Amino acid sequence: MDNPQIPEAYLPVTGLGALRRYFPIRKWNRWGYLVMFLLLFAGALLVFLFGIYDTYVAYRQHGPAMIDDKLIGPLGIAFFLFALGLLAGWGAFANWKKGVAAYERGFAYNDRKGLQVWPWEDMLSMTSAITRHYTNGIFTGTSHVYTLSNRQNQRLVISDSIAKVEELAKFIEENIFPLLYGRAADQFNTGQAVVFGPVAVSKMEITIGKKAYPWKDVKEVSIHQGVLKVSRKDGGWFSGASASASTIPNLRVLLTIIHQAVGLKAG
Repeated sequence: MDNPQIPEAYLPVTGLGALRRYFPIRKWNRWGYLVMFLLLFAGALLVFLFGIYDTYVAYRQHGPAMIDDKLIGPLGIAFFLFALGLLAGWGAFANWKKGVAAYERGFAYNDRKGLQVWPWEDMLSMTSAITRHYTNGIFTGTSHVYTLSNRQNQRLVISDSIAKVEELAKFIEENIFPLLYGRAADQFNTGQAVVFGPVAVSKMEITIGKKAYPWKDVKEVSIHQGVLKVSRKDGGWFSGASASASTIPNLRVLLTIIHQAVGLKAG
């Protein structure tokens, strides 16, 4: 699993133990944008030159009256292609240095702004947004967005621009779960409410948004189509008792507390 072949930008990383794996930027997000930039820039230049040549021919044949009509169209197209080329060039620049090196005791993230070191013990939350996409009823792929936060008030978003981002997210979650669960369980056991974004749990109740439901009335807490829902013991769902799973930080910790500490089915 160890992979020592990582960019030199990660050499200053210390205190995180042995390197476990390196997750580079996807090739498309690096070279694809660069190729698009070159093609669009070349296209803009060719259209511009064609416009100049066509205008020159019109001038030779019909005089100066035709110059504006011949030049406006090519100039507009050339400007449009050049603007798209600039966007592609920015995409290549913004993604060129991106990558994540995973270690025993944390990970390091690098991009155009520099190197960030995230030890496991400093992390406060991880939120996952996994979306399945369909076009005319046909599945076209899945997008992944993971949002992380730490004690230094830093926020990091990792998405599909990183190769095998699902494996990276799983590695991060497996390492931070024991720490996050331990903190949440201690808080829960002292009688405090533990907050998970729009959801809070205590020994007495579960709160979703502004609505609180005593545990004695709850049968289970489950995830249906990306939405967390609460069901009653007498059947049916609590009216309005739902929250999008993608807005709940440390969702696995929440479900584990409900299952182990409260003794209800969760998941």
